[in-house]
Order: sequence, then structure tokens, then C-alpha cells
Amino acid sequence: MTDNPFDDLGGIDDEESDGDQSASVDDAASASVAEPSTEPARPAETSSSAAETREESTDVSGPPFEYSAVRQRPLYARGETWDEFEDAVGISVVPELRKEGVRDEEKREIHDAVLTLAIEDPERIVELVLERRRS
Repeated sequence: MTDNPFDDLGGIDDEESDGDQSASVDDAASASVAEPSTEPARPAETSSSAAETREESTDVSGPPFEYSAVRQRPLYARGETWDEFEDAVGISVVPELRKEGVRDEEKREIHDAVLTLAIEDPERIVELVLERRRS
């Protein structure tokens, strides 16, 4: 018996245990590795309409740009505006992306899209700034 209380877990210290224990730990580890490989097959078979949607849409896996292409800059907004923005993203944007087969959206994509929207309609920005100053 060793002094390591974690010997029965089959962790990193396998090399320090005796041969018999090491063999049983290795067997248990390979058995546990073999089992999960059958898990991922189930979600692919759950819905043919989901698979059809993915096939019909263009490749939407992964962001269109790497994180290394990001330039972080602070955006200053009131707390209530941030809350409304996060709610809109969570309640409206993300569910629509899910319908289109996007399950791995990144904040940088959302933020980039929001800035692109602002670039496309700068007059609306002017309206909002003036509206809020007048109220």
C-alpha cells in the first residue's frame, strides 16, 4: 500500500505504483477512453431536418476571422444599455443563429457585426445621440 490517497483514481502517479496496480489502472483507463467514442454518434442521428439545414446553408462553422485579427478597444455605454444589448443578443440573435446551424458564435463576431451595422447606418447613430441628449 502506498501513501498516495489518489492511487485508486489512476491519475498521473501511475508510474510510481507497482506493476499489478499499474496494469489494472491502464486497463481501466483504456476502457474508459473506448466508451466515450460511441457517444458523439447520437446527436448526428437525432434530427434529419437539422442535418438538412446544415447542408443547405453555407459553411458556418467557426468565426470568419481569428482572434489574432481582433483589435480590442473600449466601448463605453451605460449599464442599462449593456444589459439591453446582452438581452437582445441572448434573446434574439443567438436563437436565430441556432436556427441557421451556428452553435459556436463568438462575442467578437457579434461585436464586429454590431459595429458593421453602425457603419452601414451612421445617420441612425446621430439620431440616437441627439434623441438621448434632448431627453
